[in-house]
Amino acid sequence: MRPDMFGERFCERFRRLQDSTTPHSWKHTENVLTQAYGPDWKQKVQLHEILGSGCIGQVYKGTATDDSGIKQNVAVKVIHPNVRGPIDTDLELLRFVVSAIENLPFNIGANLQWWNLKGAVDEFSQLLKVQLDFRKEAENLERFNVNFKNDPHVVFPKSVKGFIAHPDVLVETFVKGIPISKFAVEHKSDTALLHKMCEIGIDTVCRMIFYHNFVHSDLHPGNILASLSDDGVPRFVLLDVGMVTEFKDADHDNIIDILANIVRRNGRKAAELMIQDSEKKMSPFLSNKLAVLNREEFINKITYLTDQDRDMSFFENIGGYILYICEAAATHHVRLNEAFASIALAVKVQEGVALSLDPKCHVWETANPIIVRAEMKRRFNRFFSRISDEILTFKFRNMLQEDDKCFLD
Repeated sequence: MRPDMFGERFCERFRRLQDSTTPHSWKHTENVLTQAYGPDWKQKVQLHEILGSGCIGQVYKGTATDDSGIKQNVAVKVIHPNVRGPIDTDLELLRFVVSAIENLPFNIGANLQWWNLKGAVDEFSQLLKVQLDFRKEAENLERFNVNFKNDPHVVFPKSVKGFIAHPDVLVETFVKGIPISKFAVEHKSDTALLHKMCEIGIDTVCRMIFYHNFVHSDLHPGNILASLSDDGVPRFVLLDVGMVTEFKDADHDNIIDILANIVRRNGRKAAELMIQDSEKKMSPFLSNKLAVLNREEFINKITYLTDQDRDMSFFENIGGYILYICEAAATHHVRLNEAFASIALAVKVQEGVALSLDPKCHVWETANPIIVRAEMKRRFNRFFSRISDEILTFKFRNMLQEDDKCFLD
């Protein structure tokens, strides 16, 4: 939550939805675990206190025993009863509202269609529905652990062997940590440590977005713990990875190129890439009515934005900048890629976490170099991919020529 944007009272009220909703009954938990692991599940795992209850399910601290009798602390997530039906209903209502908005009279709806609200709702729907199957979260945990296996500063739980993930139950390792807000208070005198944690947090999210293309999409403070290892290494513990974002390669390449050009203050190139992406996506429906209006004026607006960003603070003001870009896109019929807003939201949420640790931090100091390196890496990969294709084509032609010679001989 962002108290700097919405106010402390508002954030405190809605923070309860993160991990303080009304827990479901013990009877439901027993029934679910029996379905998942059989009637003798209590011989394999013992549940203790409830660690938290969110919108989808609740989490218990427990102890699991493997086949050799070795015990370990675990966290057991159990889905709430009857949670799937209401979510489907809410999503249908959301789609209806978007459809109504896009059909508003006096050309209001026609302009708003360029914000791609329908695409944003479809993406949100997909993100939300995968949370309703804990098997997918187990897969996500495995992938995050691979992505950050060599990073001592970032920790994810792991699925516990012997407990195959079930749609309604997930048994994972218990990782120690305290809420990020509490960590900031307890270490408020150690400004160097908090600044280091701030840099780690920004770096982690930026690598998810720009290197891995696999982003934790539910990084509210309830899912972020902090700790110090036995040898004093600061660590983030990231939980609840059921909701992730992964973009198509073409969309990911496009967004990285756009943001890299904004960082370099090349507004013209960024705007041209937005237009190219819009025309590509709208080509099946393209007509004079849907074509980009006043192309050069749109390019000038994006160029003005980057020219004004003299202190390279795009990510410090990303909320206002995204609104400006959306308004320009609606005016000039440029269909924005839904990935653009998703990335902006992920950065904005992480900025809130960073500011809670170090109010003086600058997101761009960490984010901008990562974006530029990601763009260079992708250019390098595309270049060598093209060279490899040309070499293979050359070899294939030589093989054909050799076959022709053999045939003639």
